[in-house]
Amino acid sequence: MKLLIACVFMALCHKISGWFDNAHEYDCGYIASPYFQYYYRGTIAVTKSGITCQNWSDRMDILEGDVAAGLGYHNYCRNPDEGERAWCYTETVAESTGERWEYCDVPECDSTCGSVDEKQADYRGTIHKTNSGKTCQKWSEQSPYTHEMTPENKPDSGLAGHNNCRNPDGGDKAWCYTTDPDTRWEFCNVDNC
Repeated sequence: MKLLIACVFMALCHKISGWFDNAHEYDCGYIASPYFQYYYRGTIAVTKSGITCQNWSDRMDILEGDVAAGLGYHNYCRNPDEGERAWCYTETVAESTGERWEYCDVPECDSTCGSVDEKQADYRGTIHKTNSGKTCQKWSEQSPYTHEMTPENKPDSGLAGHNNCRNPDGGDKAWCYTTDPDTRWEFCNVDNC
């Protein structure tokens, strides 16, 4: 039954982002009960504060019997214990937990809009193009533009592991740095909730 539910939610989650073209990966997870991102199978491998995840294979006690939970010889965020959301073990102690694990900033599948009251700072969708169609620069990269809006500097802004539009500075709406050498940043076409 769990496998059937997983297939249905993977299909729904990735109809927009091309899941059918790449069936072994998908980029979002349902956060609402009873799923808690249990079926997330994307490739985010850093925690919400920017710490690199430890390889699951380093924890063989966890791997045994957890193939259905998406564990294997990789360091991608998962939720094998069906806890609050996707997480991973880390090589260093995370400040948020005081332990060697931390939650990951995996986008919610149904996060297709940002609230007006928060100026879309709560948007966690996967739009990664600006209003004019320019590709967004990864928040963790400093090229072509150097900046301070990094996962480490803004751990609660949903910046880790991707180039999706966000509003980490409290501006007017979701935006991103671009990969265009002539345009530093632009707003994105994110719907208001």
